[in-house]
Amino acid sequence: MGSFNNTKISIIGLGNLGINIGHLLLSNNNNLSITGFDLVKDQSKLAKDSKSITKEANSYAECLKDTNLIILAVPTSSTYEIFESIKDIISYDTHIIDFSSNKRAVSSWATEMIPNNEIIGLYPFVKSDTLLGINWGVINYSNSKSKIIDICKLLIKDAKGFGINIDINEHDSYVGLVEAMPFLLSSLLIKLSHNSSSWKEVFRYFDDNFNSFSSPADIDPIKSFSSISTNNDMISQWIKLYISELMNLEKYLESNSEKEVADFVNAAWEDKLMIKNNIDPNMSSSSDIIPSAQENMLSLFIGSKAAGFFTKSKNIDKDKYGFEKRI
Repeated sequence: MGSFNNTKISIIGLGNLGINIGHLLLSNNNNLSITGFDLVKDQSKLAKDSKSITKEANSYAECLKDTNLIILAVPTSSTYEIFESIKDIISYDTHIIDFSSNKRAVSSWATEMIPNNEIIGLYPFVKSDTLLGINWGVINYSNSKSKIIDICKLLIKDAKGFGINIDINEHDSYVGLVEAMPFLLSSLLIKLSHNSSSWKEVFRYFDDNFNSFSSPADIDPIKSFSSISTNNDMISQWIKLYISELMNLEKYLESNSEKEVADFVNAAWEDKLMIKNNIDPNMSSSSDIIPSAQENMLSLFIGSKAAGFFTKSKNIDKDKYGFEKRI
């Protein structure tokens, strides 16, 4: 039995996230009514056909009728328009869960326009196409009280997930790094490429690395603009840090500092491996946990423990920069 049996829920925003949330709730609960609304009518029809909602609404007012809980799955900037539209018609006992990217803006707007309604922020740390069994960031707003916190816990329970309390400022800083910065950097890469005099001759032949790195630029422009324009200060700080790192690298290259460049490459490889293996980079012994490139390949055939034994039981020739000699 689910946590929302005999409940009326409204989902505003029926993109991929809104549809997945609706499908999750309907799969786990009996006699659950979910009314969905999206400005794009085709999305509402898709949600209904995929059994992610039970009823399509044609307006915010219709979507809110007799609902106990509103789930907002829209770009951050759209939330302001929604609050303006519902502030005079929403019942005081209707609760709200917000899934937008930037929480500080939404918290401020909620306090201003719907101060009597409890609202909380959720951020699903999605690593695949499912919401099941993942970690959920729980972000308290100015209007977050015990009732909406309990509802939030029930949703996470239905998803068989784990809730993590996150400070609202830390959340927006994190989102600025993982959502906005990849879009900005990939967009600049494309701009640099297009402005190159040779681009018109070679653009047909770009490889998978270029395609992979530039993939964040494929995100819906409305979502990207919303994510950037409502989180200016955090993104600005990340840009300054990024520029600082680029300037250091530029100095190494201009002075032909091979040792510093080698250290940079090694550190990047190790940092990425830590992320992939969920290793805390602050651990003093983390370097002992990270397998070498040779171990990684060997472990595919004989297992990680055996690979560690075989590679660490013999000396490996390295060049003056610390890279394993290949010839």
